Amino acid sequence: MASPMEFWGVEIKAGEPLTVEPEPNTIIHLSQAVLGETKSKGNEHVILSVKVGDKKYVLGNLSLDKFPQLSFDLVFEKEVELSHNWKNGSVYLSGYQTAVGEYPLLFHLV
Repeated sequence: MASPMEFWGVEIKAGEPLTVEPEPNTIIHLSQAVLGETKSKGNEHVILSVKVGDKKYVLGNLSLDKFPQLSFDLVFEKEVELSHNWKNGSVYLSGYQTAVGEYPLLFHLV
């Protein structure tokens, strides 16, 4: 089991979707996505996506010149597939992994 809170990070390479799964009894909190280094220039738009089960969702749209990084507050408790459409480099994701009971309750629905 993960310690109460530990750094979590991955690289999603060009053309290679990445499947990630939290360790048993943990969650992954996704905090940030950033474009990796590249020699290309311009205003390419990079679409970052997550596939949960058979449904695919867009997490954000990155661009080298305007938005090379995005902040998130997303929590994954089961396996997901992360991908992007950028052919010229990698996208890096970071956040932390924590035990299920350690995640702070942000709100409660009655």
